Amino acid sequence: MISRRTHQRRTLPFAVLCALGVFALNLVLPFERVATAAEPVRLTTDGRLKQDPVFARNGADLYYVDQPTAVQLRIVRRSMEDGTTIPVHPEQTKAEYEPTVTADGRFLGYVCSRGNLSLALVLEDTIEKRQATIEPQGGFCGYRSPAFSPDATRMLYSFADGGRQQIWSCNMKAADQKALTDSRGVNNWPHWSPDGRRIAFGSSRDDDFEIYSMNADGSDVRRLTDSPGQDTRPKFSPDGERIAFTSNRDGNYEIYVMNADGTGVARVTRNPERDDYLAWHPDGKRLVLVSERNGRFDLYLVDAPK
Repeated sequence: MISRRTHQRRTLPFAVLCALGVFALNLVLPFERVATAAEPVRLTTDGRLKQDPVFARNGADLYYVDQPTAVQLRIVRRSMEDGTTIPVHPEQTKAEYEPTVTADGRFLGYVCSRGNLSLALVLEDTIEKRQATIEPQGGFCGYRSPAFSPDATRMLYSFADGGRQQIWSCNMKAADQKALTDSRGVNNWPHWSPDGRRIAFGSSRDDDFEIYSMNADGSDVRRLTDSPGQDTRPKFSPDGERIAFTSNRDGNYEIYVMNADGTGVARVTRNPERDDYLAWHPDGKRLVLVSERNGRFDLYLVDAPK
């Protein structure tokens, strides 16, 4: 039975908290097809470390994590019309991670550092200028990977539970916390289908990271990938028919797309360095991602397979 308890004091091992996949050398699986597309469109040119892009307001705004200095990570908002980029919290001195934004741009969820490996979950109403926060419980503890439901009534996130890492949800006041998974290993990177009925996520329950999906209440868990590499960060397409994800099955991290049932895997990128941290454009025809080129990290728009 899945627990519905609220959070109690727990500690989060460093390896679990920072579980972002393990680099491993693997071959491209024979059933995968390679997508052909136009040249990527480069959005940034500063080369700084970037993570976790997400669109809002029908693609007018792009939020992502930027690293302006060696010790600061911050959330910025880029206008897709004129390229203007500004910090969301100009006075913030703590590191910010993993933004999630409702479609209308009103609500912003993110992870904020409270200390050494101590991470809080913040839910912000940008119209009413108020915040709700789930504070870390103590020790090396924290929350990861927030994601809003399509109807903006719930937020998913990942949290350590008794030495394991589970997916939870809360309401828009950061209350009513409920556990949705109860498995061994690490469960992370949850993402809702656009109709709110299914959740895609990554899990190490079968010894390496694969992509799974489940009902919004945590039932009917289905494994979607089966590769010798690490499959992580799944994102449903705007029509709900496909899932894009990151995988290192070919030897380094690239972007792939598959049908929502796990069939029809297609490789999107082919880059000798790392491609990661993807998000669908609201038009469903393109993906934004962080691409490493010559040791520099920038945002690119690429065509999604048809």
